Amino acid sequence: MVQANLTSSSTNTVVRTFTKMELKYYLILAAIYIFFRILKSRASDPAATMPHGKVVEVDNPVIFKALTSSGPVVVDFFATWCGPCKAVAPVVGKLSETYENVRFIQVDVDKNRQVAQDMKVRAMPTFIVFKDGKPHGEPIVGGNMKALEDRIKEVA
Repeated sequence: MVQANLTSSSTNTVVRTFTKMELKYYLILAAIYIFFRILKSRASDPAATMPHGKVVEVDNPVIFKALTSSGPVVVDFFATWCGPCKAVAPVVGKLSETYENVRFIQVDVDKNRQVAQDMKVRAMPTFIVFKDGKPHGEPIVGGNMKALEDRIKEVA
């Protein structure tokens, strides 16, 4: 048996005796708790993959082609591990709410490598603005939100 001092003060002392079975139980619970805390700390930031505003994540090349084939479209190529991508995601979400006539989509380059290769994406974040199925101007690489908004104004 193991004794543990649960409460200690100048006048009161409570001593709890744990059996080996209870001690094993608490150690297992502690190990499970630590395991899940480690998993949670290693998990990617949910804000990176959480949709912001009216931005839709696309994970299929056929759907990508269909969504970019007509009207003004902003495509945000990102990665879950990319710090700048996480930083600009809320700003892109606000732009999607401001420019309601423009479709905003996200493409995770790790999940959809084919689309990223076809669009010649080499760095993240990369924004490509489409108008009627064709890229409008050069891709915007990095977090230059002013350049992105200017490009959106051109096609909106």
